[in-house]
Amino acid sequence: MQNPNPPIAGYLRERRESAGMTRAALSAAAGISPGLIQKIEQGTRAPTLEALTALFDALTVPEVMRDHLISLAISSRYDPGAGPLVRPADRVLLDGITHPASLQMHPTFDVVATNAAWRSLFPGLDTGMSMLEWMLLDPRARIALIDWEQQVHMCVYGFRIMGPGLATEQRIDEIVDTCARAPEWAKFWTTDPAAPTTIDDPVMHFRDPRTGATTAMTVHSLGAALIPRRAWSLVVYAPAQV
Repeated sequence: MQNPNPPIAGYLRERRESAGMTRAALSAAAGISPGLIQKIEQGTRAPTLEALTALFDALTVPEVMRDHLISLAISSRYDPGAGPLVRPADRVLLDGITHPASLQMHPTFDVVATNAAWRSLFPGLDTGMSMLEWMLLDPRARIALIDWEQQVHMCVYGFRIMGPGLATEQRIDEIVDTCARAPEWAKFWTTDPAAPTTIDDPVMHFRDPRTGATTAMTVHSLGAALIPRRAWSLVVYAPAQV
């Protein structure tokens, strides 16, 4: 597990600067001293959950980013547990879901198990590879994803911001080296995506592999909070309610 402080510091500093706020202004909004904000942004002081919450509120951090940053802040406090990554009972659960579903490692988007509906919706996205690699390098991804550029940019952004601290440097380097073969990689890696209105309730648009019709699906990413804890999240794509 990498040191969680630098990625948290980098995100909060970038968020403050993009909002055009000084540390003094953020201090007034969050009720935290400018000195403490400086230490948090420099990565020399680990923020408490109370301080993170106050900063999140003042910087209007989206819920999905809040969850990742909180996971990062408390990750070193817990033993991930022993045993296989995917247990037989996990596969039974996955196969019992009728909608496309997979077990994924975040924030690398590594797929560790899938059900039949997932394999139909994401042709070629096999276990053992990152969803980022499939999105950027498999031509079928550009056909399956109607809003390909927006979705890939958002995923790359999440990986860039949340990867350090939650993923090993080796795995981050592997994904970057592989995805860098895509001509769009440099743009996605070095720029921030336009903020979507659905970041806390993400919707993706797919081309139905059988009919070619466009279908909107809501993304559900569910973590395992109870023992036995899991290193992965259950990711399910369900038809969006319109």
